[in-house]
Amino acid sequence: MKKKFRMEDLDCANCAAKMETLIRKIPGVRDASMNFMTQKLTLDADDERFDAILAEAQKCCDRVDKGCRIVIDS
Repeated sequence: MKKKFRMEDLDCANCAAKMETLIRKIPGVRDASMNFMTQKLTLDADDERFDAILAEAQKCCDRVDKGCRIVIDS
């Protein structure tokens, strides 16, 4: 499943690159792309584990920048 998310309080392009690298290493992630300019994360991951993978992705973001959050647009 491929979904896009808005990033809240993403401070710099270097942080975005570090987060992208960490998220790509999560088991079940097929691809991840973080765009600093648009403040978006595109995540392609296993359907059956998507929620758990998304929670793990948030932990990766916390490791790089505590204030940055993955926001699910409704």
